[in-house]
Amino acid sequence: MVASMAQGRTILRGFWFLLCAYKFRWLGLFFAVAISGFLLMPFDPVLLERLHVLSGATDEMARHISRYLSMWGDYPQYNVTLAVLIWFYGALTKSRKWRRIAMVCFLGSSLAGLFNDCFRMTVGRPRPETHLPDGFYGITNALHGTYQSFPSGHAATAFGTAAALLVVDLPLGIIATLYALAVVWARMELYRHYPVDIFVGASVGIFFGLMVGYGAKLRQPRPTRSPSS
Repeated sequence: MVASMAQGRTILRGFWFLLCAYKFRWLGLFFAVAISGFLLMPFDPVLLERLHVLSGATDEMARHISRYLSMWGDYPQYNVTLAVLIWFYGALTKSRKWRRIAMVCFLGSSLAGLFNDCFRMTVGRPRPETHLPDGFYGITNALHGTYQSFPSGHAATAFGTAAALLVVDLPLGIIATLYALAVVWARMELYRHYPVDIFVGASVGIFFGLMVGYGAKLRQPRPTRSPSS
């Protein structure tokens, strides 16, 4: 456990190094995602209906599958459980590599989820299932679950795990990516999120996942120095 904590600190140092070294690129990417989401938001209801293509008995089956994926795609049930299972596998096989992958998995989803919640718990966008007029209702309403549509927490944490694993273990990352796609489909199928909620949440997850994954590969990162120093 002590060794895993040390691995986690090393990964976080690598993450912070990358964040500081390329901060202007990350800020540009952040604004690009924000502007894209803002431009697409008026089309959200139409896009959501077009994505919901099943009907009748097939629709009921899809909703049953969606509820299952939604429950097992949540952060405690999926991200934390997956990281713990990988860590125990690494402990049983005495593999430092797999314990490191477990930390990458955990940190990628956790950092993405925390950053995502900074917005989700403040903007207050109602979920599609509420049939309320769309918009941002502010922090007072955002404390209620029905006003936590934007951005999608499931998308952020699922893609945070997937992107991190793609960097450190490609086969496992591909499986995690396919599962993340299934989870976000389920969230839209249940009318819990609009497409833009998924797009922004997934972007957050991919960003943090890649940063953590590549941060874990850095060798003793050091802070960058200005030319004048």
